Amino acid sequence: MARRPRSPTGRGLAAVGVLVLVAWIAFITIEIATEPEAGAASVDALTARAASALGQRDADALQELMVDDAPADYADQLLDGFPATDGALDGEVERSDRGDAIMIADPAGQGTCLTWQVVPEDGRYLLDVVPPLTGCR
Repeated sequence: MARRPRSPTGRGLAAVGVLVLVAWIAFITIEIATEPEAGAASVDALTARAASALGQRDADALQELMVDDAPADYADQLLDGFPATDGALDGEVERSDRGDAIMIADPAGQGTCLTWQVVPEDGRYLLDVVPPLTGCR
């Protein structure tokens, strides 16, 4: 018995399916390639970005600076407990034999400050969620 030739509709559906698959793969590849890298390229850049994120109360920007195993809502919870400040915050790098730490303080002298240990990872620098023992000065 002779086989019926494929209908034009079947070929069209197969072509659409292949196009959707290719488009989906392209979308995922572009999303991965354009996702910003976590942390910062240097400790000084990490300090500036952390101070800016805190000053602007930008939880998303602050969360991008944290280590991978930080809780997903760490920055939101931190900002909820961080008092509002007047303007920009000062960031300072504290270097020691135990590694670098970043201290962010309110220049108005309100006693507001946070300190994070710096974690180098794959050529980038991230903030650890566990504060260093030295705390704020």
